[in-house]
Parts: sequence; C-alpha cells; structure tokens
Amino acid sequence: MAAIHETMLDLVGNTPMVRFRTDEVPDVRILVKLESFNPTGSIKDRACLYLIRNAIRTGRLVPGKTILDASSGNMACALAYFGRILGYPVHVICNTKLTEDKRGFIRYFGAGLEVFGDITVEGNRKCKELADADDTYCFMDQLHDRSNPQASYETLGPEILKDLPRVSAVAGSMGSGGSMCGLARYMKEHSPATMIITSQAASGTKIPGTGAFVDGDYVTPFIEELRNTPLYDDTFLVEMASAQRYTRLHGQTQSTGELRWPSVRTFSWGMESRTAASASLYRADCPEEGISL
Repeated sequence: MAAIHETMLDLVGNTPMVRFRTDEVPDVRILVKLESFNPTGSIKDRACLYLIRNAIRTGRLVPGKTILDASSGNMACALAYFGRILGYPVHVICNTKLTEDKRGFIRYFGAGLEVFGDITVEGNRKCKELADADDTYCFMDQLHDRSNPQASYETLGPEILKDLPRVSAVAGSMGSGGSMCGLARYMKEHSPATMIITSQAASGTKIPGTGAFVDGDYVTPFIEELRNTPLYDDTFLVEMASAQRYTRLHGQTQSTGELRWPSVRTFSWGMESRTAASASLYRADCPEEGISL
C-alpha cells in the first residue's frame, strides 16, 4: 500500500533512483536520482522549503509579507508553488535563461514575475534593493543563505548513502552551488572515498541552473567552499552540443538508433540534468577503475 501523506510538503525528498544504461559505458553502473519526483520537478524544492521554514522560524517571514528571490527558473517555480500552498504571496526576478515552460508555471501559481539581467546575481542585487526599500518583502537570498546547502546536507546526502552505501562517485551540476556544496560536504564527512564530480557550463554556453564561471558568472560562497576546501574531485566544462548529444535520446541505441520500449533507457532530461549526465559519462568513459555513479 502506498504511503499516505498529510500535505504536498511531505513529498519533498526521498526521491527514487533508476538505472541509466548507455552503450557508451556499458560496464559502468550509473543510477539517476530522480529529483523530478519532487512536487515542482526539481532538486530546488529541497532548498526552497529549508529557506522558507528558516525564514518563518526566525521571524523574518510572517503573514502579510511577500516572498522574494532571484532565480534562473527552478527555484522561482518552487517558491511560486510552496508560497501558494503556505499562503504567502511571491515575487521572483528571473534572468534571461528562463524558459517558457517555467514562465508559465510561475504565473499559473500566481507569483509575480520580472525578467531582469542575464545572470541570477543581477536579479539577486535587485531583490536586495527592493527588500531594503520595502519591509513587506522577505528576501530568501538563495545565493547566500546557508539554508540552501543545509537542505542537501540533511536530506540528499543521507538518502544517497542509505540507498548506495558503497557508491563510488556522485555527479551534479553547479548553479548557486548550494545543492552540490551540501551534498559534497556530507559525502566527504560520511563516505570520504566517494568521488564528487561537478559540471559547469563552458564558455559561451547558457544553460539554466548551471553556471558559466569561466565567463564571469557569479561565484557564490557555496561555490567558493566547493573549490577551496575542496569538496569536489573533478569538474567538467560542458557545451550545449555535448549535453544534447549525450542525453537527448538515450532511449536509442548508439549503434542503430533503434528505440527500445519499454526501457529505463528513456529519460526526459532538463538542461541542468543534461550537464550532470554529461559529466558522469565523461568521467565514466575514462575511469581509473570500474566505478558506480
């Protein structure tokens, strides 16, 4: 019998995993953590709830205030959705990477939307100006608030180790760096032999939720922690063409293009997930020894 939950908030986290098979690295066991099973379809639901709950606990978010933050898309969707459920108005400032489907999602759940700047930090600075000038805003500040990485430290990391106690490597993309920072810190403390692999956008590449730090995208404190500690073992620059080549139709065999139905080979990937998958395949294609991602 399926579990019965009290609210949609209880559905955040504890996402399933599924085997990802590809002819490119047939001997490597790759498992995909399906963060799309979160209510709004992304890993950002974890950080969103932590940000909101921390703001409520500390008294910054009270009835009558409006939730405010900047995002390239996923966090904006999460804020719009959970703000609506919890009864708080939401206003989000998104950059030009915002896709049409996310624009529609945000508006459907009644959030105010403003498109400003090419990178999230530009919207973040505008949010700060708005919050400083108007105390009816509660600025979540996902780029700097420690609740962001804490969400993955307390939920995502433990979930992965519970399901895969001997996992060899974990791969993910870096945007704000919050999810990877929290996850990597947990893994280094509790499974230090596990390799942490990150992906970032190559120069000239605009991928929602993935930073192009070589082009000057803002380096958050979480990215600095990942780099300086260091918390990751390898990183890859991913171009749009590479991400699409690796992940657009992995329901097809590489040799013949023949579709195999039904098959867990077939995935519907968001662009951020494509960069993480590309990094996984890059690393798996030249391992020092057999690894399980």
